[in-house]
Parts: sequence; C-alpha cells; structure tokens
Amino acid sequence: MKRGFYIWLGAASFVCIAAVVWLVVQREALRRQWGLYRIGAAESFAAAQAEIAWFETGPDYEERLAELVGKWGTGSQRFDFYVARYLHDAACSEVLREAFAGELGRRPEALSRWAHYWSWRTLQEPDAEIGQILRYLDSRASAEKPEPMTWREVLNLHAVFALSGCPDCANGLTAENWQQHYRRWLAERLAELPPVARPSKPFPDWQGPLVD
Repeated sequence: MKRGFYIWLGAASFVCIAAVVWLVVQREALRRQWGLYRIGAAESFAAAQAEIAWFETGPDYEERLAELVGKWGTGSQRFDFYVARYLHDAACSEVLREAFAGELGRRPEALSRWAHYWSWRTLQEPDAEIGQILRYLDSRASAEKPEPMTWREVLNLHAVFALSGCPDCANGLTAENWQQHYRRWLAERLAELPPVARPSKPFPDWQGPLVD
C-alpha cells in the first residue's frame, strides 16, 4: 500500500514539475497570446495602445511583432481596427511599421484590407491623397540615389499600389528599394488610374458602430 502511494506521489510530483517547467518555457508565448486577446477585447483605442506598445519592446520584440502582424486580417475586426489606427499614430515605432509592411507584401488579402482602411482614413479624398503622394514620389524617383523612405511612407505606397490595380508591385517593397518598385509600377499601371472613392466603413466586413 505504502509503496503504491509513493509511486503515485512520485508520478504526481513529476507531472507538477513538468507543468511548471512547461509554463516557464512557454510564459512568453502565453503572454503574447494574452496580449493579442487584450487588444481585440479593448473597449477603447487608448486601452489597446498600451497592449500594442508592449509588442514593440523587449529582447524578443521580433517574435512579438511577427505574431502581432500575423494575426492582422484573420478575423477580429476590432483588433484590425486598433492596429491599423496605431500604425498612423505618432507613438507607433518604425519597427512595427516595417514588420507590418513585410506582412502586406506576403499576404495579398492583408494588402487589400489595408488599402481599404487607408482609403477610408485619408484626411482628404483618397484620389487627392494618391495624387499628392505620386507628385512627391515623381520629384524623388529621378534621383540617382534617392533617400530611403520612412516606413510610414512605405505603407502609403502599399495602399497606392493596391488601389491602382498593381498589387504585385507591393511584394518585397521596402524603405530602401522603393524606387525600383515605383518605376515598375509606372511601367505597369493603367494610363488612367481607376477612381478611388472613400469607403463608408473601415473594412468591407465591418459590423456595427465604430469603436473609439
């Protein structure tokens, strides 16, 4: 009887120790998943901001950002809205914008979703915004060695490529190689750019009222 009890106690102790070790090893991954959930569950943008900012920091920030941008466009409208809004915010880091731009270049469905949000959010009408961006790029693209873009400008260009019917030009677009992609776009685009109207909602599948 005693022997059976000790065997049971040893097995239970082993399971408990294994569980503790697993939690220690997985605690960062679990924290990232919890953070993603809290962003989508946030009642306001201010509450979501603090959670998103956490993903930009720490020694494992690259893993954090990969999970953050990888979740975008996978089903949570509120999550997508908060992240997209944060990308336009002054508090957003360039490393997050860079990670997000890379994700857009890999996922056509995410690029299309971003372009929709971008055209919904522009301060002036989307057509006017695109025209202003193109005039600015035309003035820079002719330089022999143009300066790199900011990653915020790269995200703008992603939207322009998608909205003008040349989404493939966004694949691999970076702050350093934008000139090559822009020249390719100039060669491939239609003579007359399609009109871009402001959407009535931030995403095609948006349901209900806007969140703060």
